[in-house]
Amino acid sequence: MKKFILTATFIIGATITVAAQGPGFADDVDDVAPIPGIALAIAAAVGIGVVKLRRNK
Repeated sequence: MKKFILTATFIIGATITVAAQGPGFADDVDDVAPIPGIALAIAAAVGIGVVKLRRNK
């Protein structure tokens, strides 16, 4: 039983490691997002604040 568990753990670990190795990324990819993340976070925070203020009135 101990040998079976050890073998199964090794096989599962090996297949996960092999599946995690991707083909990589191309060198000509633009790394700029159309909407910067901080602007999106600020807009979400303002929206949540407005909803909470309206709910309290």
